Order: sequence, then C-alpha cells, then structure tokens
Amino acid sequence: MLRPRTARRPDAPCPRAATAPLVGYDGSDVLIALRHVRELRRALVMGRGPDRLVVALHDGTTLAMATGDPDTTTILALSVIDGELELRAEPFPRATHDGDVFAAFGFVLSAPTVGV
Repeated sequence: MLRPRTARRPDAPCPRAATAPLVGYDGSDVLIALRHVRELRRALVMGRGPDRLVVALHDGTTLAMATGDPDTTTILALSVIDGELELRAEPFPRATHDGDVFAAFGFVLSAPTVGV
C-alpha cells in the first residue's frame, strides 16, 4: 500500500540528521550544506600557503579572494543574517596561533566534550 507524502510548507525547515555536519571537508575543500544554512550562525575559513581562497557556487559562479602576502593572510568570515549567507574576506596578520584569529573574530576556543 502506498501512502501519499505529507505536504510540507515551503518555509518549513527540512529535517536534518543530528549527525550530519553543516560544514565539512572534501580534501582541502570546505563544504557548506546550503539546504540547512539557517542552522549555521558563522564560520571562519583561514587561507593557508600561497593558494587563494575560492568560493564556488552550485551554478558555476566562482569568487576568488586575494592571496595575501608574507605578512598577511586572507580570512573568509561566513555569517548567516536573516537566512542569507554573508561572505566577507578580511586581510589578517599571519598569526602564530589560530587562537589569535579566532579571538579577533569573537570565537572562543573550548575543550571538546566527549559523549554529548
């Protein structure tokens, strides 16, 4: 017996498995699940080495960030504001510790909790 699917309001959030990450990696690529972007508050992507940060959208559009220089690196700050993804590329002095970058953008490092 086939049952019809329950209709869902277009603005209702899609259910997401609790273990599915909002941000993940595929090699050196950072992947963001746009289907659930409203659940993401903010994230930082730090440029490493001589390669430039490039944002590739599903429609083929690409946005390339400045590469920086020996004294600066590019930090890509992602924020979700009213359901819209805001991307901001910021030059930042190369830090000796990632915690310096996190602190400058208002992030606080904390020890991971096990079993929660």
